[in-house]
Amino acid sequence: MADDPVIRLPLDPDEDVSGDAGKSFEKLRHLILAPEQEDIARLRERVENPGQRASDVSAVLPEAIHMRREQGGEEALGAALAPTVESALRESVRKDPATLADALFPVMGPAIRRSILQTLRQLFESFNQSIDRSLSLRGLQWRFEAFRIGRPFSEVVLMHSLVFRVEQVFLIHRKTGLPLCHVVAPSVAMEDPSLVSGMLSAIQDFVRDSFHAPQGQSVEKLQVGELEVWVEEGPHAVVAAVIRGMAPAAYRSVLIEAVERVHRKFAQQFQKFQGETAPFASAGEDLTPCLEARYRERESLRPKPYVLVFSCIVLALLGLWWAFAAWRNHQWQAYAASLGREPGIVVTSAGRHDGHFVIRGLRDPLSRDPRALLRNTGLDPRRAEFHWGAYYALDDPILQQRVVSAMKPPAGVQLSVTDGILSAQGVAPDDWFATFPSRAAMVPGIRGVDAPHLVSATQAEFERLDGVIQSTVLTFPVGSADLLPDQAASLKALAPQISQLLQKAEALHKSVVLQIVGHSDSTGPESTNEPLSTDRAESVIRQLVGEGAARGSLRPVGVAASEPLRPETDEEARRYNRSVTFHLSTADTPKP
Repeated sequence: MADDPVIRLPLDPDEDVSGDAGKSFEKLRHLILAPEQEDIARLRERVENPGQRASDVSAVLPEAIHMRREQGGEEALGAALAPTVESALRESVRKDPATLADALFPVMGPAIRRSILQTLRQLFESFNQSIDRSLSLRGLQWRFEAFRIGRPFSEVVLMHSLVFRVEQVFLIHRKTGLPLCHVVAPSVAMEDPSLVSGMLSAIQDFVRDSFHAPQGQSVEKLQVGELEVWVEEGPHAVVAAVIRGMAPAAYRSVLIEAVERVHRKFAQQFQKFQGETAPFASAGEDLTPCLEARYRERESLRPKPYVLVFSCIVLALLGLWWAFAAWRNHQWQAYAASLGREPGIVVTSAGRHDGHFVIRGLRDPLSRDPRALLRNTGLDPRRAEFHWGAYYALDDPILQQRVVSAMKPPAGVQLSVTDGILSAQGVAPDDWFATFPSRAAMVPGIRGVDAPHLVSATQAEFERLDGVIQSTVLTFPVGSADLLPDQAASLKALAPQISQLLQKAEALHKSVVLQIVGHSDSTGPESTNEPLSTDRAESVIRQLVGEGAARGSLRPVGVAASEPLRPETDEEARRYNRSVTFHLSTADTPKP
């Protein structure tokens, strides 16, 4: 590590050091005072720098805490650190509960498993005892008794087989009557410790005040219905045991020993008691041995084969019945789930009630019949009850049915619905086509219309005629504006189609210009070909007008050889270029 820089005092500007003696004195002063000045500067830097101070404290903090604990300051240290630790735990749980859960997992897992195993063990013991009693003559007598007095069979078995059982033990502060600790036997309903301790304290005070009991004497036993409460007092605390049955007198010594253990273990806590019960949480270890129970010895019964056979038959029948019921219930639940997947049906609840399987929900009138679906499952329709509320479904299949039912599309028109958007394609009559957008908007659930491929009958016919006309090519002889004989017949057949096209355009409110385009091959000069191509177009127009076509919509255009129909690679291509073609241009006109 490099040495710290040496800080030397500057020369005093007011001091005269011009002479040799002055310079020597100044050097001597630096040699003597400079180390102390450097130490003072380092100390000032250490004190005034917060980061350096924090680093110094962190280096000795663990040793300081350990030393304070050895000096007997654990309580003060705990009181000082508790708020910070509690706040840090709360913040850690708020940010990421999984961290604390992972830390507690090794402790919580065994505790939970132990509790579950203890509960299952007690359950099996109780079940075995009930089975032993149920399959005997005495068990039948007890079951009849339970039916007669209106109490559960388990209580009757306990009443006849139990000698005594301590169900709850309370540790109560003698002066204040506050409950310090409370333990409960398994499978016993827990009572409110504060309520019980308050009741016992009130009874003790009432007895002392009413009967002027001598100092040190108190109530030792209370009878509450089928229960007894045994009380044992100590200098600072009272132990109260709630007992069912007849406990022996020797049990009193158990309570006395518990009182003595608690006073020995918590003597210091009793001296400093200010109403805080948390220090007595571990007293449950001293009270738990008081939870005794004693049962009558079981009778040695000779096993009877017929009882075992009968029990096996009953259990087998019960198992078959339970399996059949579970299988049938699974079928009903599967049917209810399949209904929920049907378009237009919403199942809100499904379950058994009074021997029927009741299904409730919402159903669109256009959805499939639930009873028809039920017949396909093999289930009994008489065991089903349906309670439907009406609503309009927004499922695409239901919307499509609703659209078809409302709009009745003609033959040749296909309708489909996707995500609430109605699509249509095909050729429709003019009146149906005209009202299609407005009627589609009135169907519930339709959010929009997409029909680029839907055309009216007039539009379809117009497009057909347009295709026929524009695909027609009329050819001419070399250097002539007269059609070939076979082409004249084609032109005569084309004339009525042109008239129909113009009529359809008028019905569609379109202005139409039909260009008659004359062409020539490239064999002649341009000065001859251009007027020749125009003459050919004019010749076709004259013949069309003669056949009844309207002259106003026909426009002759001569392009000569500038727009050949085919590359002139042979005589057949040049013959094809000596022709007239048709080009249609349209524009929408305002409706009247």
